[in-house]
Amino acid sequence: MWPGEEEEAPEPEPCWQLCSEGHAERFFQAALELRGQGRLVDVQVRAGARRYQAHGVVLAAVSAFFRQWLARGAAGEVDLSPLATPRGWEAVLDFAYTGAVAATPGTAGELAAAAQALGAPRVVAICRRAAEGQSPAEERWETLRGIEELHRAGLGCDLELTAQGESFRAHRVALSCGCEFFGALFRSGMREARQGAAPRPTLLAPAELRLLLSFAYSGVLAGGWPEVLAAAETALRYQAVGLLELCLDALQRALSPPRCLELLAFARAYDLRALGRAAQAYALAHFARVARCPGFLALPPAEVLALLASDELRLATELEAFEGAVRWLGADPPGRLPHAEAVLAGVRFPLMGTRELRRARALGLPGAPGRLEQLLGAALEGEGPPPCRVRTPPGALVICGGERLAPSLASRRPARALWFAHRFRSGVGLVKDVEWRRLGRFPDGPRFQHAAAVLGSALYVLGGKQYYGAQDTLATAFRYDPAQGSWQRLADMSCARSNFPAVGLAGRLYALGGSSREADCTAGVECYDPRADAWRPCQPLPAPLCGHAGCTLDGAIYVSGGCDASSTCQAWLLRYRPDGPAARLAPMQEGRAGHIMEALGGRLYVAGGLRGGPRGYADQLACEAYDPGPDAWVPLCPLPQAHVGAASAVLQGELLVLGGYSRVSSQNTHLVYGYQPGGGLGVGRWLRLGALPHAYADLRACVLQLPPALRGDPAPPIPGEPPVPPSRPGEPDPLLAPQWEA
Repeated sequence: MWPGEEEEAPEPEPCWQLCSEGHAERFFQAALELRGQGRLVDVQVRAGARRYQAHGVVLAAVSAFFRQWLARGAAGEVDLSPLATPRGWEAVLDFAYTGAVAATPGTAGELAAAAQALGAPRVVAICRRAAEGQSPAEERWETLRGIEELHRAGLGCDLELTAQGESFRAHRVALSCGCEFFGALFRSGMREARQGAAPRPTLLAPAELRLLLSFAYSGVLAGGWPEVLAAAETALRYQAVGLLELCLDALQRALSPPRCLELLAFARAYDLRALGRAAQAYALAHFARVARCPGFLALPPAEVLALLASDELRLATELEAFEGAVRWLGADPPGRLPHAEAVLAGVRFPLMGTRELRRARALGLPGAPGRLEQLLGAALEGEGPPPCRVRTPPGALVICGGERLAPSLASRRPARALWFAHRFRSGVGLVKDVEWRRLGRFPDGPRFQHAAAVLGSALYVLGGKQYYGAQDTLATAFRYDPAQGSWQRLADMSCARSNFPAVGLAGRLYALGGSSREADCTAGVECYDPRADAWRPCQPLPAPLCGHAGCTLDGAIYVSGGCDASSTCQAWLLRYRPDGPAARLAPMQEGRAGHIMEALGGRLYVAGGLRGGPRGYADQLACEAYDPGPDAWVPLCPLPQAHVGAASAVLQGELLVLGGYSRVSSQNTHLVYGYQPGGGLGVGRWLRLGALPHAYADLRACVLQLPPALRGDPAPPIPGEPPVPPSRPGEPDPLLAPQWEA
């Protein structure tokens, strides 16, 4: 540890309950294929003049009749003619494999009677309430849980495997459908595929076999980082694709400095190039913290060189790159000194200020006195301008709309343009800048106080205001396709609204509350279905809100703060459900409205906005983070300056706050700040990253995947929009001007 540094508090190990969302669908798709091929079937059913074959354990998961049949150990043909008509029996059979019942008003009674006789209450319920109830996907999960229960009870198990003397009983069909390894085994003609084959030892360790069995029956994996990493290794070894996808997704979403180094080594060992790129991207984005981890000292020279030489290396100062290089070299001076020149070539010494160069000289180069001075001299005597680190993230930061003062300062002008951040630049010392390029403009004119959300690969822009009166509030919705560079007009919202958030979840878009033409605050929520191009009403918010923030975390919608009907800034946090009442969670420590909220690293971060009420408002500089585990908020480092009505986004593990205004000074800001979370909750820092094209307020931001051709070529100027005034890094924006009062 270097002088003046504090060791980061260790991050608590997560305890996950991971579920593969597509597992039940894949399971029963495989079961249908096996049934169609006549593989692993163990029950023959006669209904009327027809005969059917199926898997007893699948039928027993939905039917009490077949559960009793399994418990008796019965075999051979089952005659259902006295109990059900062929059409009624087929409804139960199809439901067991698909979770759906094709009931019509004319057949519902017949199907319900057959289901009642066979002890299939879920089929009875569906027939009696027609289209209502759980979806087929939810019914498939319910059936899978029934199969898992049969396994725990030992009913119908037709296979016994042993691993190092430990025995495991299971169902052949369940293992074949739930795990690709067993599916290949049972389809290969080996004796395990035959009913009644003797137990056979496996090459798996007991823990590995237990893991594969558990996942096959449930699609669930429980444990912390070490367990999930071990599960990924098992999944790779035995080609369990569904389990591997679940593990890799969880590992990438829970990255931290020490974990990214573990993942780099794991990806290197198994040649997982996409995983290696994700871990390397995290290391580049959090290099200063990564370089302080013990695992950094074990990196091979090629990976250290790749990190230091990358234009995407994100640093507060270039000194951090030098410190990391010296720390790595100092771990083994005799063995690594031959690499010193190549490693230090990745450090861009001309970007260091005088104080940083003094610090570098004081640290020196381990094992080679005087060598550092030679390298410094060679770097600083080079001709031409100092180099500049350039960061080009894989996703493009896009801003749209907003409100700013006209160049004459005589009028206010809502904005129509969309911009994207082409590059982030780090110059000499602490100077940083963002290179912006035009992306396009709204097809129907300017707007501000609107909502923007990304669904799939498209940008959705909803509502907002075109001017400053209540009747200027919009109900329109547009979709922007970045691949085609085109806009599509969608169905209008049922309520014109502004000053509200919109979030995308499970293929749908939700517009939450806001200000309408009729009221300052509304509680109404509506949902947009892209396939039907239609809006439908949803469960309203518990109270009318405007100026609140919304985002998604782990498949749930969260809403924070906002002004209520009395224009008071609230501190509440809600977990919103489209089909039921919202849950009130631990309130924020500070009330706020006009703020931002984003999900990052499994937590919710809020920053900026206003505080107060009708008797007076003030800028809210406090920032907080919410941890869903303990249902608690932790204060963070405050914002360096006010950002009311700002935009926000998460890019490469960093929370960005863009623009906004100050209630106290009545001025817009053009500044962009980034928050880099530290090693533990509550530890982090704000860095100034550069400036917007203009000083905007009430704008929106998102991260889009733009076509490479678009990101490589400057966009043509837009008629009617003034050119961006030239500026030098750190120079104030000439458009900085007082913010209007709403």
